[in-house]
Amino acid sequence: MRLPGDTSEAIAAEALGAALEDRCRGGTWRGLARGIAWRVVSAGDRNPHSIELLAEAAEAMFTSLLDDALWHVEQAAIQGWDEFLEARPGDRDAALTAARLDAGEESRRRLDAACERILEQLLSQTRRAA
Repeated sequence: MRLPGDTSEAIAAEALGAALEDRCRGGTWRGLARGIAWRVVSAGDRNPHSIELLAEAAEAMFTSLLDDALWHVEQAAIQGWDEFLEARPGDRDAALTAARLDAGEESRRRLDAACERILEQLLSQTRRAA
């Protein structure tokens, strides 16, 4: 019994959206990207006037990383579904819960990794430019 594609996509989108909402604390992912850019400036590596360019670069990186994360989150949901049904065949409701939990965990992991990757890339770019 496979998890329907539209269901796995919805679970992934919901999980990643919830992780973003938690991470942004009421803001947006663009605000999160701007916050990362500000961390680069406040690390002393860039002139504060470069915040707009850094924020644009962070947003572009975030877009790519979020698209990639969504695919991985969907795969985690599918795997959670499959593994649960393998252990307890026929328990679709519990398998759906397992898929949502796995998608949520993967979303948080991917989002944390994306933020760190963007910060590291921006810091390394600004240090090379200096």
